Amino acid sequence: MIVTFSSVRGSPGVTSWALLTAAAWPQAFRVERVVLEVDLDGGVLGARYGLGVEPGVAGLLAAVRRHSSGADLDITAFARHMPDDVWVVPEPESAEQCAIVWSSAATVDGVAAVAAADERVWIIDAGRLRGVGVAAPFVTRAALSVVLCRDAQEDLVQVPSRIAALQLLGASVGVMVVGKPAYQRDELVHFFGTGLVWQVEASKDLVTVAGAVLENNRRARRTLVWRSALEVAAAMADRAAAAAGGPVDDDLTMESVIGDG
Repeated sequence: MIVTFSSVRGSPGVTSWALLTAAAWPQAFRVERVVLEVDLDGGVLGARYGLGVEPGVAGLLAAVRRHSSGADLDITAFARHMPDDVWVVPEPESAEQCAIVWSSAATVDGVAAVAAADERVWIIDAGRLRGVGVAAPFVTRAALSVVLCRDAQEDLVQVPSRIAALQLLGASVGVMVVGKPAYQRDELVHFFGTGLVWQVEASKDLVTVAGAVLENNRRARRTLVWRSALEVAAAMADRAAAAAGGPVDDDLTMESVIGDG
């Protein structure tokens, strides 16, 4: 299963929320999760969290080339194991290096095909998408594509066109609004054109909390950010499972996660 995370502009926290969602993935759907950076602006996982870039994307590409139908993908060759059954695959830190890594459409398509067929949940950190571009093979195969945006008007107005572009690729699209928009949820649903709308509080400690969660810090798991991650991850997992043809938890309604606005 593939779930993609991206933004339309700015830095609303795509990487942090991808990590938090992976760590908070509910027990009912408990399988290993892989967080993979596919961001042409360059990766931040390696430097931000002191993970380095190896093992990482280079190892992934080599593993995909070796992978054949019916064979298990050796994730230890390219990913760093973190708490909560999360694996992290960082990409190079510079945009120039990432452009080279992801320059081949066949390469990207091959990785996306392997991820879609893998038994794990692959959470793709696509960064700030320009159009759809390199992430298209992942979006095409995704059970859910999540667009993050801040609550400012100039951010919100860019979301509908991005949703339309993703939907043209066949994606089921949800929107995570970071902050407190001046609109009720039903207004956002109508404006965005999707019923999958989540709202989370903006937090200046988001990066710190995400890093602490990666280290299995108990204090971080008592924060509002972590509680929001648990709620959003439960709703996303449920919707992604439904899109992938799996069982749905009927107790997980949108209102139970976001409220009435």
